[in-house]
Amino acid sequence: MSTRTSRMSRISRRSRTLTTMAPILAAVLAGGLLTAGQASAAPPVGTVNFSGKVTCKNAFPAPNNSVPTRVSLDSDEDDGSGPTNNPVNRRATFGPISLDTPLDSPFNLTAEVTCKAPGKQPQTFTRTITLDSLTEGDTVPLNIK
Repeated sequence: MSTRTSRMSRISRRSRTLTTMAPILAAVLAGGLLTAGQASAAPPVGTVNFSGKVTCKNAFPAPNNSVPTRVSLDSDEDDGSGPTNNPVNRRATFGPISLDTPLDSPFNLTAEVTCKAPGKQPQTFTRTITLDSLTEGDTVPLNIK
């Protein structure tokens, strides 16, 4: 009988422990669910226009006479590209290129420039430009070297 009483008392203690722990466990789970729904929201996104001047001079030094032919931009939200205008003496203008970008928060814009020398294969170089506090509809001037 003492074995049976001892076994019953162990079961009884386990039962009481689980009963005591149940409200605590429920509160922890509910708290986790409540805080999971409060994750930070992504920054707002809007369309911004980029245009400016680009040169291959610093990317591909003499005697290479390459000129910029295309500019591609990537904001991690969107990407776009366009040809350059009037390439002369390793310099050209580009844009406007419209992209969706994060607004009111810092981000890195990746610019890839394609340069072409007569009789050679096109080459590219990449620049990363940190931007911040843009507003929907902004026109951002970029000079890429």
